[in-house]
Amino acid sequence: MKIVDTDIFIDLFRGLELSRQFFAENEEIIFSAITEAELLSGQQCKDAAVREKILHFLSQFEKITVGNPLVQIAADFRRKYGIALPDAIIAASAFVHNATLITRNLKDFQKIREIKVEKPY
Repeated sequence: MKIVDTDIFIDLFRGLELSRQFFAENEEIIFSAITEAELLSGQQCKDAAVREKILHFLSQFEKITVGNPLVQIAADFRRKYGIALPDAIIAASAFVHNATLITRNLKDFQKIREIKVEKPY
């Protein structure tokens, strides 16, 4: 199972071919509710059609909600590794679901020893 970080979805919505290939070639993709919030908070989502396109694409994958014990693990990761709270929640989601975190942001996530992190392209 692979939990996909927000940056990979952004690449896709910006038309990056490598991201499109990644989604076409991979199954068992999940994402955090934090990723949905990050995507929908972008200025481009002022356009209802863009917002709907994003929501439609996300609907084909399982969304990991934010609740206990995930938030407690995220708090531990944030305190232990000094990462931003959204990243800590995404990392905790990977941990709880025993999923590999797929991101281009290796710098922040590789220091979290409890999870597996891969750069997709």
